[in-house]
Amino acid sequence: MLKRDKKEWTTIFKGLGNQNRLHILQLLAETKKMSVTEIADELEISFKNTSRNLAILRHLGLVEFEGKADRVYYSLSSKFPDDVGKILDTSIF
Repeated sequence: MLKRDKKEWTTIFKGLGNQNRLHILQLLAETKKMSVTEIADELEISFKNTSRNLAILRHLGLVEFEGKADRVYYSLSSKFPDDVGKILDTSIF
């Protein structure tokens, strides 16, 4: 298992310190793949805000995306960190 230092954990917790980002992870865990528009509609927030939250989650390595036609679909990362998953399992899923 990968050992993280305090700085890495601080970055992860700051990134997860937003209910919309936690909700996005929950949605993707349940549905496997969603477009930005579908996520925005589900959360009832703007497309721009949704995209910003997804960019943060992508930077953390928690989600990945795939472009199809004129849409971008997001899913949980195939390399979703086990240690982060354990924390999320205890709190939101």
